[in-house]
Amino acid sequence: MTELKTNSGAPLHRDVADLCAQVRSGTIDRRGFLRATAWLGVSMASAGAFLGMGEPALAQDETPVDGGTLRFACQIQELTDPMLTSWIEASNLFRNSLEFLTYVDANNVTHPYLAKSWTPSSDLKTWDFELDERAVWSNGDALTPEDVIFNIQRWIAPESQSSNKTAFAAISNVEKTGDHSFRITLSRAVSSLPEQLYSYTCPILHRNFEADGANWPANPIGTGPYSLVTYEVGRQATFKKRADYWGTPAHLDEIHYIDLGADITTHLAALASGQVDILYRTTIAEYDLMKSLPNVQVLSGRAANTLVMRMQVDQKPFDDIRVRQAVLLAADNQQMLDIAYRGEGDLAANFHVSPSQADYFPLEAIPRDVAKAKALLAEAGYADGIDLEITLGNTQGKWEQDTAQVLQQNLAEAGIRLALNVLPASQYWPVWDKVPFGLTFWAHRPLGSMTLDLAYRTGGAWNESHFASPEFDAALDKAMAVVDPSKRPEAMREVETILRDAAVMVQAYWPSRFTAAAQTVRGFELHPADYFRMDGVWLAQA
Repeated sequence: MTELKTNSGAPLHRDVADLCAQVRSGTIDRRGFLRATAWLGVSMASAGAFLGMGEPALAQDETPVDGGTLRFACQIQELTDPMLTSWIEASNLFRNSLEFLTYVDANNVTHPYLAKSWTPSSDLKTWDFELDERAVWSNGDALTPEDVIFNIQRWIAPESQSSNKTAFAAISNVEKTGDHSFRITLSRAVSSLPEQLYSYTCPILHRNFEADGANWPANPIGTGPYSLVTYEVGRQATFKKRADYWGTPAHLDEIHYIDLGADITTHLAALASGQVDILYRTTIAEYDLMKSLPNVQVLSGRAANTLVMRMQVDQKPFDDIRVRQAVLLAADNQQMLDIAYRGEGDLAANFHVSPSQADYFPLEAIPRDVAKAKALLAEAGYADGIDLEITLGNTQGKWEQDTAQVLQQNLAEAGIRLALNVLPASQYWPVWDKVPFGLTFWAHRPLGSMTLDLAYRTGGAWNESHFASPEFDAALDKAMAVVDPSKRPEAMREVETILRDAAVMVQAYWPSRFTAAAQTVRGFELHPADYFRMDGVWLAQA
């Protein structure tokens, strides 16, 4: 087998030898090996050659054609500061112009991007990064370590309102170490740091972003393959190919994003009539219609995206765990999947870690027990039942409301009278983390530990349930320090158990993901996190 090498030329991390032994013995699979060695800075070319598979690459049946304009139907949301973005849809627009330090592909393997290499210390607390010296901003400035330091310091500043403040809370220092290099120092080991740097709130902005007004659409400097031309909230956004892009040129001349409103059937009608070429997302409700349309391709996949019906544990009546337990015991997760999503997905067990995530431990679900739910309510002082209200916004489609309606029927059997407060999506976004009982769509992340770190760590920026447990935090810290793919699930067992037993949420299922595109669209990947890179997309002749 080929000798492994790092991208930086630095010595291999001490854990690489053990990973090699495990992949040889079959203890871990090839994908797990590639992911773990990529975190540790091993080059993908040498890792692929080591496995006897060459450098991983996307199959290409046709030669891409340059030119043309792609029309993409999606919401054009309010956007000023990318690190404050709460929804992935907006990030897929600025992803054309702004780039990240790393890139995580559709197989959840991490690759160099603006950072061409990284080298972790043996204890995973010191990480040395080398920037690609070719990278240039659209205003002609070279990308420098000062740009990166500016961004990371903003993410973790005491006054930061970004989810990055929680995600990168372990960063204790970031410093320049050379003309094209910088160092990140952590207070605790985080094995997946390179992977986390591709989170959608982590694009690298120019070091003068704040000095220039802190409004990216108004001053859209970027290092990416496209430049922003227009950005009209609720209407459209247009991007034009950069002739002076530092990397591999994109194929399309322009990309036009068009906001057609919230009704997905309107989007499909526009696709069928040729007004647009691709849709951001569809749902199970439109599946039969999609399949019936001529000259339309249906794309689908499974990932760790889900609905979370969470209760704020410090708000009455949810500050009484017996009430929360009663809600979970009365809920029928299988029925929600079968009725609200036609069974197209995977059953979940109320702890927000998916079988599609590499650190998933198959924790046993607590069986439904309506009689026990009633008894717990009586103990909590609600012998005659209880009135609750859940707020939702159908941000991903009406299947959210359909799911809540099944839950409503389930809870009624236990004497829980659940009212549905259905808001327009635009009204739900400002209150998603403020309502005592809310239904929120959570996107895929490569590791369950990354999701739980954002959503349930004490004091986290996106901890909408207000869950606070030092025991949980400590167990999560341990899990996030594990590199060995074969040991990560076991490390997550305690984390998942604590969260499940705390009865924080009803998290019923992992829905399959769908979208549709014209047959002429080529090179588009339905990334598990819905992180769409358009530089490889092109249009074939009709």
